[in-house]
Parts: sequence; structure tokens; C-alpha cells
Amino acid sequence: MFHFFLAVTPTYRTLLPPRLNSVECPIRWVGCALLGILVGCSEPGQETGGYPLRPIKLIVPFGAGGGSDTFGRIIQNAIETHDLLPQPMVIINVPGAGGTIGSRRVKNARPDGYTLLLLHEGILTARHSGSASYGAEAFAQIAGTGNATQVIAVADTSPHRDLVSLMNAAKQKPDSIVFSANIGAPSHFAGLMLESKQPGAAFRYTQTGGGAKRFAALQGGHVDVSAFSIAEYVQFKQSGMRALALLGPDRHPDLPRLATAREQGFDVISQNMQFWWAPLGTPDDRVAVIADALFAAMQTREVREKLAEMKITDATFRGQPLNNELADRGRRIAAVAPSSGAELPNFANIVVGCLVFTGLLALIQTIRRRRAGESPDMDLGRPANSKTTNRKLLLGISLLTIGYVSVLQFRLMGFVPATAAYAMASGGVLAFPLVRTRRIKFASAAVTLMAVTLMMSVVMHYLFTKVLVVDLP
Repeated sequence: MFHFFLAVTPTYRTLLPPRLNSVECPIRWVGCALLGILVGCSEPGQETGGYPLRPIKLIVPFGAGGGSDTFGRIIQNAIETHDLLPQPMVIINVPGAGGTIGSRRVKNARPDGYTLLLLHEGILTARHSGSASYGAEAFAQIAGTGNATQVIAVADTSPHRDLVSLMNAAKQKPDSIVFSANIGAPSHFAGLMLESKQPGAAFRYTQTGGGAKRFAALQGGHVDVSAFSIAEYVQFKQSGMRALALLGPDRHPDLPRLATAREQGFDVISQNMQFWWAPLGTPDDRVAVIADALFAAMQTREVREKLAEMKITDATFRGQPLNNELADRGRRIAAVAPSSGAELPNFANIVVGCLVFTGLLALIQTIRRRRAGESPDMDLGRPANSKTTNRKLLLGISLLTIGYVSVLQFRLMGFVPATAAYAMASGGVLAFPLVRTRRIKFASAAVTLMAVTLMMSVVMHYLFTKVLVVDLP
């Protein structure tokens, strides 16, 4: 990265008028040295000692209090209680868009093992439903823990007593039975899998949300059927819910009388496993450290008791068994995935396009001025033509901002050096007219600029990552 900075420094110098470039300013070289130090110090993987050396952020892409959040906090508590990691694991809830907002945050995080993701089959269903343009291949696999089997249930007042009756009705009157689901999530794909096993059957899906909302929709008569976890079913059944089938390979010991879908003639398995992920490129030894801690936590007495209460089967996978499990689940989901999904905009291409377009506008303006016999720098810093100066300042800051965003987007530099370079360059563009017209002294402007650069880069990085435990590029 230091070589990258040295390469772009001459480019920034060409933006300055000859008068300033002709001045040998020690402060300028001090600034360059400062940026070089920042670049070197911010390179990932420069830590000495064992991993982890600071708190690990665990992104749960759903709201607090939900099933994934509860599961994560059970494991977090076991890791802390038994000192399974030398540093704490901090859970950060990033809900929205069916888990894709939080997963994208981890996907774009630095692959240093300090930002992890806890996400179930949603990471597979989001890709196939079009909610996200990426899937499990965009992450480093750590482990799979727990297994929550889904239950197909209706309200107590429903005429359907078993899964056969429900599917026959869905075939005789397609789109007449309303299936409550979180579209693109495992509950949605449970319905799609059932449809695939009954040719001609079709549910009418409606977006509802979590288990509590789906149960309320059943009770209110707004929907006819939905999928729930076993724990949700046990919680709600006394209030008026009837289970039709268990979507697991075998009957569950807590529900011995509930037949599986397979026993009723529908070869459907839909189980939620909590998968742990890291950004792609995370070192294998760090992935192994987290996996070891998770496996040890799953063996503790309190975790086993809590999972039993939540009706979650004790299961742990890593390595090749985890790959096989993900491949098997992925095949089942892909077999019933909608034929087309929504295409998400490519932010990187948009940024590059804006940069090229802005550069072309600047080139056209420069050519027009030269043909008119004007000097590109004739108005810079002169109050007599403030409109031209303001346009140049706006253009310069716009180009720098687009370049700054592009550098962070493509991970060409870390947050600290990129922000330092951006702060110094943009501050220099704004301060130069004042220095040239002698409204402020050059030394004073340089010292102020360096102080602002330090605050925006190093201090902000420390504040967000160490104090507020917030991810930065």
C-alpha cells in the first residue's frame, strides 16, 4: 500500500499550481511521511501474539430477541463463562432485508477474524430467491451448530387434519390457500418444497415475518397455513394451533405423535441450522480457533440444557462434514428456487461510471478553455472570479470523494490511510485559495490540516472499532 501511495502522490501534485509545486516545503514531506506510516501501520495481519487480541464482533442479521439472537447469546455466554476465547465476543444485531444487510456487512469486512456472521439457511435461500447476489461461496465456513426442524401448522379451526388433506386442497384449488412466510427465507422454501412434491399444487404466499407474527395471522384468519420451529409450535399450540407434519427425517422425541412429511408421502426435509461464517480470505488458523471454541461451547451442560428447552437438536459440523451438509441443503433449496430473482445494482460499477463521467466532463471543460485561450489555473484563488473558483473546488472535491469511495469499495487501502489521504487532499484543495491570497499563513494551514487528518483517520478508527465496536472498511 505504501507503494500505491507513492504512485498516486505525483498525480495529486499535478493538480497544484506551479507556484506551490516550486516551493520546497518541509511540511509537505512530513505529511507524506505521516501517510506512509499510516499505510504501513494499518495493513491487516500485522498483529503480534496470539489471536484474538481484541473483541470479536458477531453480526446477527436479525433483531434482538429472535431465535438466531437467542441462540447466539447462549453460545456467547458459554464462551465467556468457560473462558473459551481470550477476548469477548460482542453480538451486534443488524436486522433488515431478511438477513442480507447484516450478511453483506460481514462479506465486505476485513478478513482478519474479528467480524463474524451467524446466519442459518437464510444465506442459501436469499441467493436462490434473488434477495442477494451471493451465497455461502462468498464466506469462509466456520461451523454449523444446532438443528431446528420446522413444523407445518394451521389454526385449530382449520378443516385440514393432516398434510395430505392440505396438499390435496392446494391442488384442487391452486392459489386459494394462503401460506404465511418470510419471503425468501426458510419458511417460504418449506412451502415451495411441499408444492414440488404435489404436482399441480400451489399456495398463495404472503409476507408476514417472524413466528409470532405468522401465528397472529393464523389466529386472525388472515392466512391458512405456515411453517414454525418446534419451539414456536410448542409455545403457541395451547393458544390454538394444530400441527400437520414435521419436516424432519425422523419424529421428534418431544412430539412423538406428530408424523413426518415423509411418513405422509411427501419427501420434504426443512431444518434450520445455525451456521457461523467469516469474510472470505480469513486465515485458516483463525477460523480453527473460532470453530474449536464453538465446539467446546456446544459440549457444555448449560448449552445442552438451553438447546433442549428450545427443541434444537444437538449437532455440530466443521470441515468436510460441514461442506457436505451445506451442499445437501443447497441442492434441496435450488431444486425449488424461483426461476428468476431480482437483480441487485452493482455499486462498484456505478462508482466507476460516475468517476469516468466526471473525468470526461472535466476533460471537455479543459479542452474548451484551452481553445478559448484561457489558462486552467488563471482564476484559482482570485476573488475576482469566485464562480469559476467555486466550480473548480466543487469539481476537485467531487473527484476526490468518488476516488475515496472507490478505494474503500475495492479495498485498495484500509480505512486509516484512505481517509488520511482524502482528508489531506480535500483539505488542501479548500485551503489553497486562502493561502494563495494570504488570508491565512501556509504553516498554520498545514498544521491545521494535519490535525484534521489525524482526527479523521486514526482517532475515528480507534473510536469506532475499539470504543463503539463498529465495523469500518
